[in-house]
Amino acid sequence: MKNIVIDTCVFIHIVRDTDTGRKCIEALEKYDEAANVIVSVVTKAELASFIAQNNWGKSKIDKLNKILEEITYIDISNADQLLIDSYTEIDAFSKRKIKDKSGNLLNGSAKKMGKNDLWIAATAYSLDIPLMTTDGDFDHLNGSMMNVLKIV
Repeated sequence: MKNIVIDTCVFIHIVRDTDTGRKCIEALEKYDEAANVIVSVVTKAELASFIAQNNWGKSKIDKLNKILEEITYIDISNADQLLIDSYTEIDAFSKRKIKDKSGNLLNGSAKKMGKNDLWIAATAYSLDIPLMTTDGDFDHLNGSMMNVLKIV
């Protein structure tokens, strides 16, 4: 069984049953039919906020909760040093202040990352596992700091 970190946007697409959500499910099954999905507790908070802001009905909330029952959560409130170091490295790399694992600086200009995305990326980076997303927030990390599976 392989591990994978899933970004918040993936869950939203899956619950909404969009084409992208279906592609995410297909990609996840290709990656590993019995994949262990791991998320930062930040993702759980983002989802709760999204639900509140978008007035999701009971059926969508129930569908999401059923999915989330099978998830492994990484809590940042008790972060170990590896998770903190991972956050630090990704933040510094994104700001072009340090080199990646191969000794390369980020090409182009610095990339501003939201703090929640930093925690999500740090979760994948600290565990040395891929991160699945549907947006471009992690593009600059793909291949240099981690493996990003971007579904579009």
